[in-house]
Amino acid sequence: MKVPVPVECRVEVPARPAMPTEALSPGVDLDRFSASALAEIELREGYEVELRAALLGCIKPV
Repeated sequence: MKVPVPVECRVEVPARPAMPTEALSPGVDLDRFSASALAEIELREGYEVELRAALLGCIKPV
């Protein structure tokens, strides 16, 4: 008889990247803000992929 046994998840949490909009000065022009926001979307999507991979590593059957 097989009995599931809980196993500690030992997946390393990916480091959160520095977000471009966090480094902007107050009152920055719209062009610079837009470029930073677009770059941040790309970074966040990549970070989300890394987080999902870590999560899947924890919840997949052993």
